[in-house]
Order: sequence, then C-alpha cells, then structure tokens
Amino acid sequence: MSYKSIKWLILILPTFVIGLWEYLRHTILLPYLSMELGNWLSPVIVFLVTITFLHKLFQIYENMQTQLNKEREEKAILYERERIARELHDGIAQTLFLCSVQVSRMKEKYPGPEWTELDKSLRQIHDYVRHSIYNLKNPPSKRCLQTRIEQLVQQFELDTGLDFHLDLKMEDVHLEPKEQVELFACLQEALTNIRKHADASQVWIRWLPKHRGWRLEVEDDGVGFQTDPFQPNGRFGLRIMRERVGELGGSFSFTRNNGKTRLVIEKEGE
Repeated sequence: MSYKSIKWLILILPTFVIGLWEYLRHTILLPYLSMELGNWLSPVIVFLVTITFLHKLFQIYENMQTQLNKEREEKAILYERERIARELHDGIAQTLFLCSVQVSRMKEKYPGPEWTELDKSLRQIHDYVRHSIYNLKNPPSKRCLQTRIEQLVQQFELDTGLDFHLDLKMEDVHLEPKEQVELFACLQEALTNIRKHADASQVWIRWLPKHRGWRLEVEDDGVGFQTDPFQPNGRFGLRIMRERVGELGGSFSFTRNNGKTRLVIEKEGE
C-alpha cells in the first residue's frame, strides 16, 4: 500500500462509514432502531472503526514515516561522508604529496640521515589519510565486513610486502553497523602497528565464531613489545583500540608465545 493511498484512506474511511451507517439506519434499519438509539450507536461505530482499521492504518503510516526518515538520514550521512572524503583528498592528501616531493628535493640538495625518518613519517601520515578516505567512501552498509577485511589486507600486502594468512568464517555472522565500524578500525590500527613496530614478515588474521559471540585474532611473527604498551607513555593507538572494544562490551588482550605476538578481540554471547 502506497503512502498516498494510506493518507486518502485515513481521510475517507470515517466519512464513508458514517454515510453508510446513516443510510442503513434511515432505510433498512428504520423499523428496528429508534432515532435516539441510532444517535447513540453512531459514535460507537466510529470508535470501533477507528480501533480496528484506522489504528492499523496509522501504524503503517508511522512505520513508513520512520523508514522514510531513516533513508533521509542515511542519505545525509553518505553525503557528509563523501564531502569529508573529498576535503581530505583535495586538502590534506594533496598537501602531503607536495610535502613528499619537497622532501625528496631537499634530500637530493642536502643529503642526510634525518630526511629518511621524515620521509617515513610523511608516508605513514599519508597512509592514515588514505585509509580514512577509504573508510568514509565505503561505509559498512555497502559491503560485508569480510569483503572489507580482504580488501584491506590486499592493500597492506601491496604496500608492505607482508605475507598474510586469512581464516575468516563470517558468512553467517550478523554484526551491528557500530560493531563493524569499530572492529574494522581496530584491525586497521593493529595492522598499522605491525607495519610500523613489529618488523614482521607474516601475519595471521582469524575470525572464530562462538555461540552468540565472536573472536578476532591478529597474530604476527615480529619482535613483540619490549615494555607494557598500555603504560602512560605507551602507544596511544592501542589505548584507543581498547576503548573501542570496551564500548562494544568485549575484551582486548595481548599474548606473546613461541616468537609470535597475538592480539585478541573477543565478545561473549548475551
């Protein structure tokens, strides 16, 4: 039933029912109903029609309005994401590219070891911006989380040369949009940390479904952590990851065994 049809039914149905009732009471029912009783029955009939028919029509109307508002909000969010992505690309990304070009020229003109660290920092910032643009242009509603993880891993393989091993069994997994966003952001941060600090050659990513819950493991064969990464002067990205997982009601942990570092993000079923 269309939106327009519902509005017309809400307007016409009470009038039609009253008209039909008045016609019947003054023709067929006239010998059986007094005028006083007929007058009393009129509001009762209107009330019953309102309860049985109009109430359902109003429910359908409200559901359609809710769905329409939701679609409008989603369109507004998508438009805003596209706008921010364009601004990042046309502003920060282009500026970083120009900075990289200038640094390359300065390296040729004034050779020195300090340029290497600066160039590395610029590349890392550029990667962060590029991943942010990718996330803005590819919201979780457009494609499943497994596909997005596979595409992210492909990009990291091209950028870093790391050897990835995926074990993802996510076909029957239903995650809320917020869970998808937070998990994907945590995985991005984990892979970025491996590239920057671990000096690893291989990475394993496993998704283990549990009863009404899930478990995500990211393991690498790098050097691991020399100190507690969560101490006050530790890595800010890891603390943000732990906060993200906490907001989902999950747990976040690190282990180091047999020369491998394993990050585990886990949520028990409710």
